[in-house]
Amino acid sequence: MLAAVLSLLVLTGYSYFFAPAPPVDQAADTNANVNTVQANTAEEKKGEKKPTPEETKKEEAEEVAEIEENPNKTVKIKTPLYEVTLDSKGAVATSWILIENDSPDAADRKQLYAQGSTDSEKKPLELISPEGLKREPREVPFKINTNDPELDKTLNSRNYQVSLSEENIELKGSESKQIDFTLEASGGVEIKKSFVFRADSYVSDMALTLTKDGKTVPNTRLVIGPSIGDQGIERYDFYKVEPEGIGFVNGERDRQYAVSIIEEGDTGGVKVPGEIDWAGIGDTYFAMAAIPAQKTEGLEYRSEKYEVETEPFYDGMIAWITRSQSTETIKHLMTAYVPITADGTTTRIFTGTKDYFVLNDYNERLSEASGRPIDIEDAINYGYLRFITKPLSVPILYCLKFLYGFTANYGISIILFTLFFYSLLFPLRWYSSKSFKKAQKNAPKMKELQDKMKAMQKKGVSNEDPEMRKLQMEQLKMTKDAIPIGGCLPMLMQFPLLIALYITVSIFLGFRQETFLWLPDLSSGDPYHILEFAFAISMVLSFKFSPTTPAVTPEQQMQQKMMTYIMPVMMLWIMWSAPSGLLLYWCAGNIIMFAQQMIINWMNKTDEPLETAAEAAK
Repeated sequence: MLAAVLSLLVLTGYSYFFAPAPPVDQAADTNANVNTVQANTAEEKKGEKKPTPEETKKEEAEEVAEIEENPNKTVKIKTPLYEVTLDSKGAVATSWILIENDSPDAADRKQLYAQGSTDSEKKPLELISPEGLKREPREVPFKINTNDPELDKTLNSRNYQVSLSEENIELKGSESKQIDFTLEASGGVEIKKSFVFRADSYVSDMALTLTKDGKTVPNTRLVIGPSIGDQGIERYDFYKVEPEGIGFVNGERDRQYAVSIIEEGDTGGVKVPGEIDWAGIGDTYFAMAAIPAQKTEGLEYRSEKYEVETEPFYDGMIAWITRSQSTETIKHLMTAYVPITADGTTTRIFTGTKDYFVLNDYNERLSEASGRPIDIEDAINYGYLRFITKPLSVPILYCLKFLYGFTANYGISIILFTLFFYSLLFPLRWYSSKSFKKAQKNAPKMKELQDKMKAMQKKGVSNEDPEMRKLQMEQLKMTKDAIPIGGCLPMLMQFPLLIALYITVSIFLGFRQETFLWLPDLSSGDPYHILEFAFAISMVLSFKFSPTTPAVTPEQQMQQKMMTYIMPVMMLWIMWSAPSGLLLYWCAGNIIMFAQQMIINWMNKTDEPLETAAEAAK
C-alpha cells in the first residue's frame, strides 16, 4: 500500500498537487503583475490618439512610397546546424529550422526532425510558431518593444534596408556572416540590427542600435518567441510539455508556465523582477534564449490561449476503451520580453537543443563570450525535486550513453541498465525473501499465540502476568530471525530511480525519435499500447510470486489481493501513454524481478525448517 501511495504521489498527484505555478517568492505578486500588464495595455490604448483621415491617407501614401523605394526582402541563411529566414519587414525571423544536434560527441550529432516524422516522410523541425505568423501584427522573434506603441509599430512593420544583395547564403566549416538591417523613420528615429550567424555554433549575435533625436532609446526589450519549440507536436499532454518561459534571474532558475500566468480570459502576463543573466522560451527539447551583454532588469512574459482543431485522438485510457475521440485541443502563445541595451552592444542568442551534453559544452563558450558565468544548462527542467532528480539523472545519462556505445540503440541500453540495477538489488531481495519465508512458516504458531493471548486478555489477565509475559517472550523470540526488514526496501529504492528515470526519459534528446522493435519513439507513448498491458501483466506476476507477510486476518488477505490485482490495474491507468522508455524500464524490471524470484524460490527450497515456538522458547 505504501508503494501504491508513493506511485500515486509521483505519477498522478504530481500534476494536481504540484501543478505548474509561479515561484513561491513571486506567487503573491502574480495577480498584481497580471493586473499591471492588463492595466498598462488598457492605458496605452486609452492614451492612443486616433489619426485623422488626412493623417491616415498621408501615412498610407508614405508606406506605398517606401515599399516602392525599398521593397520587402527575405534572406535565408543555411548552415549544417540550422536554417534561418529573416524578413526585412521588421528585421525579424520568420523561420528557424534545426537540422542537426550540435553535440561535442560525434556519435550524438544526429539529424533532427519534427514530431510525427517517419522514415518515408521527414518533416523539418520548425521552431517558430505558425500561429504567431498568422497574427496581425505578426508575433515573431526579434521584434522590438519600447512601451511606445507608435514607435513599436514603426520598428516592427516597416521595411528595413538590407546590407546584402544575396537572398540565399550557405555557411560551412567555421564560416560566419554578418547581416545588417537599417531603418530611418520620421521623428528622428534611427535603428540598426546587426546579426552574425556561424556555421559551427547554435549561438548567433544580435547588436541593436536604436536612437531617437540622437539619444539612445531606454527600456528597450527584445522579443523572444512566441512558443519556441517543435511545431510538429499536434497536442501537448502531461508527458509533452508546452513551451514555457525559462531564465536565470537574481542568481536563481526561473520558470514560468503559459497556463499559470493566465488568470482570467484568454490572455495574461507576469513581470519578473531582478537582474537577468539570460531568458527565453523553450519546450522539452529545444529553446531560444537571449543573453544580454550585461545583466539587465525588466523581464516580462505574456501568454495567450487559443483552440486548435486536431486529428481525432483518444484522450486517455477511458476514452480509448469507450472509443470516444476528441478533435480539439488548447494551446498557448508564450512570449518573453527580454530587456537589452540599444547602444550597439552584442546580445547573444542561443537557439538549439536542450541536450544536457550540448548545453554543458555551451556553458563554457557563453561564459567566455559574455565575460561572466553563464549556466544555460539550467534551461533543462529537472522538475520540482531537482535536488534529487538531477544528481540521479545525470549519472543515468552517462550510463545510458556508455551502453549506447556498445548497443547503438537506447532501447537495448535501457534493458541492460535495468538488468544491472536489479542485479545490485538481488542480494537484498534474497535476504528479504528468506525473512518472508520464515515469517510464513511461523504464521500458524504466531496465530496460536495471538489467540491464546487474546483469550487470556478477555479473562482479565494483566499484561504483567508471568504467563502473559512468557507468551510475549515466545512471540518475540519466534520473530527475531524472521523479520522481513528489507521486504519493501528493494521497491522503495526504486522510486527515486523511477523519478529520475522519468525525468531522464523526458529530457534526454537521445530518446527522442529513437526506435526500438515496434516503438517509433522512446520519448512518446506506445501507439499500440502493448507496453502498458505488458507492464500491468508483469506487475501481477511479480506480486503473485513474490513472498509477502503472512495474511492472518481477512483484512490482510484483502489487502494482498488489492496489491496483486487492483494496483496493476490502477497503474495501467496511471501509466497510459507514458513515455515508452519509462514503460520499457519498468516492464523489463518486473520481468527481471520475476525471474530473480523464481531463482530465489528454488534456492530457498534447501532451507531447513524453522524451530517450533516451543523449541525457540527453550
